[in-house]
Amino acid sequence: MSKLAEAGDTIPVPPAQYPLAGVAISILHQTGHGIPGGYEIAIQGNGDGFYLQNALKTELQISSGTLLELLNDFYRIHFFELADTYQVKKQVLLRDNTLVASTAMKMADISSKKLCIQLADYQKCVTIVNDQPAEAAQLITKIERLFIHR
Repeated sequence: MSKLAEAGDTIPVPPAQYPLAGVAISILHQTGHGIPGGYEIAIQGNGDGFYLQNALKTELQISSGTLLELLNDFYRIHFFELADTYQVKKQVLLRDNTLVASTAMKMADISSKKLCIQLADYQKCVTIVNDQPAEAAQLITKIERLFIHR
């Protein structure tokens, strides 16, 4: 459950400088309804990366140039400002043809992808559902292509 920021609250922000070795990017894909097929991707700042699905692990070395490109993508899409989860479906309804009411419904047991980035001691994760937010979903696709479409 989230709360509104109050005066004096500090919202964590990514560090202005950090060692490349302190970077870690991960994706955890969880299928809904117990359907098999989930996977995990992890990339470390030293370039070590792996894709794990059904106990089959594929390892890959990521260049520092590719890693920097991915880091720039996180900043470009304002990843650090995104909500932590998109598992809540929000919409408005018209009641009695005069009153607009907003609703929020948590989508339980649905396929999701959790995208995380760690920059030294700072970590931010966003749970993507139904390819929303689109920019984060596109970044996931870019990372997946490093491992899956080789």
